[in-house]
Amino acid sequence: MSDLSVAIQRAKEGSPYEGVRAAELEDVSSLDDDTVSKIQTILDAMYWPQLIGFGYGESDRLVAPFVVGVSREGNPLMRGYQMEGISRSGKGPGWRVFQVKNMDTVQIQGDYFDATDFQFVEYYPWLYKVVRML
Repeated sequence: MSDLSVAIQRAKEGSPYEGVRAAELEDVSSLDDDTVSKIQTILDAMYWPQLIGFGYGESDRLVAPFVVGVSREGNPLMRGYQMEGISRSGKGPGWRVFQVKNMDTVQIQGDYFDATDFQFVEYYPWLYKVVRML
């Protein structure tokens, strides 16, 4: 069973996220293999938790991943704290939501982070349904 299937099964058995909808397998069943592979890399990084690096638009990003899920429209999303890289709007470090399909070459960087060092509000993850949240 893939990491993605395991994460969804755990959320389905009893969402540990108060006030947040847990994703169902049908929410991700139509995703292409490349997108599923990216999500699985993000889930692997979240397990320890470790920073991930990826290309997004015209900039490389270094991000602490906190949430993986889907939008109301079924688009896979990741919310995390961007440590390095510049967004189209010119913003640097801060909380961002990324479209997983637009992330290029997602890689675990090997640098660990402590989730308690960030002011993450889990009651407002910015995603419609959650696969996994720190």
